[in-house]
Amino acid sequence: MNNTDLRPVYIRLIDDIYMRILTGEYPPGSKLPTVRDLALTMRANPNTVQRALGRIEEKGLIYTQRTTGKYVTENTSVINEARRSLAEQYADEYFENMKRIGFGSEEASSFIREKEDQNGTT
Repeated sequence: MNNTDLRPVYIRLIDDIYMRILTGEYPPGSKLPTVRDLALTMRANPNTVQRALGRIEEKGLIYTQRTTGKYVTENTSVINEARRSLAEQYADEYFENMKRIGFGSEEASSFIREKEDQNGTT
């Protein structure tokens, strides 16, 4: 995790694990590392990790098998909906920030297309 991030550890843990699921680093149906292993790699208290996992489980992205651990949902529609929701949040933030500096929505959209062309990502 990024130590320069000033957000609470709990929120950073949720975001980190959430992103690992959405990007496929933790693919559908895969077993998550144990709470203890996650706590060690993320340098966090195991109770905080457990609490973060509980929040992600509430969103339906992971589930618990009582005797074997936690797994990423196999329901790809849940993952795709979470991905789309996050993309909408990013887009809303982008347009709001562009509006603050005086860009209209068409100008902000055009700017994105220009950057995409410059970066060769079409």
